[in-house]
Amino acid sequence: MTDQTPSDEHVLNEVDTYGPAYMKIAERLGGYDSTSEDAAALVRFLGWAPGTTVVDAGCGFGRYCAALAEQGMEATGIDISPAAIAEAEKRSPGPRYIVADLTQPLPAGIGPFDVVVNLYSSFGYGATEAEDLDMLRAFRAMVKDGGQIVMQLSDLERSRFRLRTDEGVVVRDTNGVIETLDVDFSTGRLHVRYELDGDVVHSRIRMYEKEDLQRMVEAVGFRDVRLYGDFDGSPKKPEDRLVLVGTAA
Repeated sequence: MTDQTPSDEHVLNEVDTYGPAYMKIAERLGGYDSTSEDAAALVRFLGWAPGTTVVDAGCGFGRYCAALAEQGMEATGIDISPAAIAEAEKRSPGPRYIVADLTQPLPAGIGPFDVVVNLYSSFGYGATEAEDLDMLRAFRAMVKDGGQIVMQLSDLERSRFRLRTDEGVVVRDTNGVIETLDVDFSTGRLHVRYELDGDVVHSRIRMYEKEDLQRMVEAVGFRDVRLYGDFDGSPKKPEDRLVLVGTAA
């Protein structure tokens, strides 16, 4: 962590979508380095057979969706952003990609699937907790009875560990990316401002305690909900992102 502040010496391009600017920033931060390994580990851990139908809900530009296809899964990627889906079709060909609102039922003829995955903190974007719960209900509707949900995201425990402060605002420089993190631990709301090469991207999400998220997932119709610290089923530690796995009742 540093005392640096975002540069104002050049004109900034404020971007609020998860398009090419965000992808460039995530690549600089190393967020995509382990994609293939993560997909292989998850398939091994949960024992998915070739041909398992998997929907990547909030697929972005399709990196994980394509990695699942490389593992033999029948993969479909869904995102609300047309820009992200257009990028997915160019950068991560192979899976089927669909633009859709993940809080609403899928278009007719799409699904149900054996598995729904929601990864890399692609949850918590609702204006209210009720909207987040609507997304979880939509996830349940996407999968067959007996199918699975897999979520991977930063929970509040990890945020407290990483920030190591109750002040809620931290600025740091990571590989040239200036990150300003502003978190309200009482509400779980996190606003991250990224700046790189004149582009500024904002990410605003709601984080949850792992026990609260488990209860929400159970409330919408999943059972046997288990919590891990990685895609290989290792125990959750404070510094780990949360991996949640449940079965559709």
